[in-house]
Amino acid sequence: MVSAEIINQICIASEIVVFNILGLFGHFNFLCLTYKKPALRSKSSYLQCVLSVSHIICLLFEIPNAALLFTGIRLKRNVCFPAISIYVFFICFQAVMILMLVIDLLIIVFFTTFYRKIGTINYISMMLVIPFIYSAFTVALGFLKMNDEVIIFCNPPIGLHPDVGRFWSMSNVIFNTITLFLFVFLMIVFHFKGKKQKSDTRKLMKSLKVSVIVFIFSWYMCMLANDLFVAIGITGPLLVFCKSNMVFFALVCFAQPFYVMLWKSSEYRDAFIDMWSFLECVKNLKSSKVLHKASNVSSAALSVKRSIKQ
Repeated sequence: MVSAEIINQICIASEIVVFNILGLFGHFNFLCLTYKKPALRSKSSYLQCVLSVSHIICLLFEIPNAALLFTGIRLKRNVCFPAISIYVFFICFQAVMILMLVIDLLIIVFFTTFYRKIGTINYISMMLVIPFIYSAFTVALGFLKMNDEVIIFCNPPIGLHPDVGRFWSMSNVIFNTITLFLFVFLMIVFHFKGKKQKSDTRKLMKSLKVSVIVFIFSWYMCMLANDLFVAIGITGPLLVFCKSNMVFFALVCFAQPFYVMLWKSSEYRDAFIDMWSFLECVKNLKSSKVLHKASNVSSAALSVKRSIKQ
């Protein structure tokens, strides 16, 4: 009879495969659209590209873990951690990049002149300093503290030594909380300024609003749960089980950005449809969309003519 542990491992491995397919498709589309469409390029979109690359690496590094889950192979921490150290770097990097995207919007709103004058390369480099330092420091701690304990899963929450894992989860909660507070502050500012903000800034705020909400219910909840499990005294195999199942929320965080962009941005929707219009189903969708727009324009023109006659 199949044990509950094996069923759980198969479920986690299946989640990894499904979210890899969805996430990789979305991120590669976002990178292609940014490259092909000059109108979609900006300092903010380049930061989104950096986040996309980080998420791609995180998703790809979960695939070997899925294979280990299917085979039931166990590794020692001093074998696992060097193999996933790049993954640990980018999983730390992406967590802080979400904060940097919110800071980017703050700079656009409150330091507009500085944002316009600073060069793109200098700006992007400046925004990557904190994510790089934090990620490099966490990986260095991981190497210093790794041991030969046999672990059930080879992923960051388990692959890191428990002391380093505790630092990692707590520091993530701190960064995530700062992100949340800054975003609430921005929402208050936009509420009072309303239409005074430029349309591009309002569009960026709308997209980022959904991304932050998804982030709260994915990565933030994942990190909070990891700390909560330790705080309430869960230990041993049960702690490993609970932490490993938090991968679902991490995968949601890694896979969602492009789909949020498609939902909230008509520019990205149009560019995406245009890029895939060589497919018959997408071509039909594009045609129906053009007809719908033409119908709206005709209706508007007719309304104007009627009002003039009156």
